[in-house]
Amino acid sequence: MKKIIYFALTILSLGLTTSCTSDDNAMDKGPSVNPGVTKPTIKALEAKENNFQFTVYSNVKEFYAPSTTPIVVEINDLNDATNKTFTNTSMTLTMYMTMSNGHKMSHSAPISQLKPIAGTTNKFEGEIMFSMSGMELGVDYWEIKVTTTNKDKKIETALITTVRGGKFYDRQDLNTIVNSDRKTLETFNINAVKHYAALHPMYEPKTGLNNIAVSIYRNEKMATEFPEVDNLVVTIDPRMPDMGNHGVAEGIITLKYNASTKQYEGKLPFSMTGYWFLNLVIKNQAGEIVAGQLVGKDSFGKETVNGDKFFDIVF
Repeated sequence: MKKIIYFALTILSLGLTTSCTSDDNAMDKGPSVNPGVTKPTIKALEAKENNFQFTVYSNVKEFYAPSTTPIVVEINDLNDATNKTFTNTSMTLTMYMTMSNGHKMSHSAPISQLKPIAGTTNKFEGEIMFSMSGMELGVDYWEIKVTTTNKDKKIETALITTVRGGKFYDRQDLNTIVNSDRKTLETFNINAVKHYAALHPMYEPKTGLNNIAVSIYRNEKMATEFPEVDNLVVTIDPRMPDMGNHGVAEGIITLKYNASTKQYEGKLPFSMTGYWFLNLVIKNQAGEIVAGQLVGKDSFGKETVNGDKFFDIVF
């Protein structure tokens, strides 16, 4: 019998410090939830399928939406601890929702398929993306399916979980930086077609240059397929809203599309530690903005008006 355990609905608050010393620094007033810089070592889900144990590790104790979440899936043979040769591991993600009329619908979300972790044969890493919340098991929730092969035998399991709505920084209130979730997934429409912009994990960010990677996915076939989009221009204007909204010497950063990884990649410069608002502006090939807004000036002529599409990070 399959046993499914979903994690407790308790969010992890990390006590973070920052080198900012201004009295206006919101980060000095309390901790911020910061999954963006930690690796997936927190046990989030587990399921037993016959004699196989599936364990999912994440970088958050509680999934939230919208978000891009890195995971590690570990598979163990409970009858034979030496049996660790698992192959052809794949992952599918399906959301089940029961509508008010009782009709059950399902749709998927963009994911990064599981791939073996170097040096292991029973641990796999990938990313799952939650586009919306679902907080009632059996009615409104997410299901993660994992399929693998061991000794020519197909093994699969399903893990169900609730997903709460994310608590993100409100651009109108600096104090909401405290205890906020990290924004790692944005949505926008082009010609009435939904697109997703996903920020891939930035582990161990530092003052100076940091690698950044963003994927753009297009919603197709009733949210069952999400091909990567390669013909957009992705720019980021890093700002510190609780430090006068100052930017970086490099100004607006343009990411370059990498055909091998199918990601928009670049170097993100951080001049100090603290909270960084990554103002996201996406353009088409004609240079027209299709998502996000350029940083605007307030009534005092200062660049303090950030756009409506963003990622953020604290370190």
